[in-house]
Amino acid sequence: MSKPAYGVEKETNWRVQANLLRQVPLYYPIEKTSTEILNCTPDEIASKISECCRILSIQAIYDEVGTAMLYTTEHVEIFISLWQGIGVTGANDGHAVSNDGHAVSVIVEIQRRRGCPITYQKYCCNLLDAAQGEFTLERFPKKSMDNLHAPVTKQINEEKSGTGNAENSNALIALEIAANLLKKDRMDARKLGMESLCLLTDPSKTNLTTALIASRVVLLGSVGDENTDDEEVYPEELGIREAIISLVQFGRLSDDCGFNADLESEENKFSHPEDDEHNASLHNLALAVLANALDVLENNGNGVTTNQSIKSDIANHFIEESNHTSNREIISSLLGVLSQANSKPHDASLSAHCLTSLFQASEDARRRAKELNAKQVVISALDVGRRTHAKLENETEKLILVLQRQTDEEH
Repeated sequence: MSKPAYGVEKETNWRVQANLLRQVPLYYPIEKTSTEILNCTPDEIASKISECCRILSIQAIYDEVGTAMLYTTEHVEIFISLWQGIGVTGANDGHAVSNDGHAVSVIVEIQRRRGCPITYQKYCCNLLDAAQGEFTLERFPKKSMDNLHAPVTKQINEEKSGTGNAENSNALIALEIAANLLKKDRMDARKLGMESLCLLTDPSKTNLTTALIASRVVLLGSVGDENTDDEEVYPEELGIREAIISLVQFGRLSDDCGFNADLESEENKFSHPEDDEHNASLHNLALAVLANALDVLENNGNGVTTNQSIKSDIANHFIEESNHTSNREIISSLLGVLSQANSKPHDASLSAHCLTSLFQASEDARRRAKELNAKQVVISALDVGRRTHAKLENETEKLILVLQRQTDEEH
């Protein structure tokens, strides 16, 4: 049998006081996604669940009365409740019993509050396994623990040269559709547009040609490929890069989808809670799009592995253009997101991935990071990741290695 992925000796993030545990109310229908656990204290169960959340990179807000709100990277919201169980009468195995002669038991109930039900079921099964002490890394798909952005170099030989023009045309059409969705004033349309860009820039979800074209539009503002002859679609009309910069830098879009100087005005600092929630979701998606695009162009700038000078040119061009467009440094903004790792670990993980790609490609970016004392911010985020978020831990460790390599080269 595989060794559990957690250990009791590890400091837990969720402490539950047994005397504060609630009884199940009368006429309260317990969810089918629940289990009753005998002869285990609420604190032990909570410790196992919190360690499972760390391994699966789930953001969690815990309560000592036995409730927890979870937020996954796929924007699924999960609510966990620990209840006093009824147990079994006449326990004679030496385990603790309550005053009425019942063995001590805890009911673990899991509810989906928002998000994809299929994704919820995957997490729910692992959380229930963890509560019973049966969760192992082998049961969780390895690709979920790895970087979200699959390597694209293996796909080069799989592309069919005969369909190149059709793929270019389809990619441009898809980008135009995404851009039009971003320009609408409806929240659901804008979110759908950003989700489309996430797919278009991810080679594991689409083909390499489409991912390359979409990534160049995101980073360079143009297709910029000698194989593309389509002159009817103008990047400045699409406004995709401007939308990404606006969301990453300011966390919201202007009314016309792109960047607007009034985004920092006093009037725009006050908004409805619904708008804040929507903008937070768009901000996370924009970071994912940027991370995907940097990954693609870092490995495959023109369909072949890029050399360091091309990587540096692309990174420096994006940094300069984003600074010029928003009058704010993109490196500083990404470090600002990383500094909020304690409250927004999913965003911080994506920010660390973006910074790693930029620092690997650009010497100017590494130099600016040193001026901004980036290493201290990264170390603080790494501490948060080690305690609560495995993916954040993984990304910040990579980022520290890049910064450390710079320090070694200087000496």
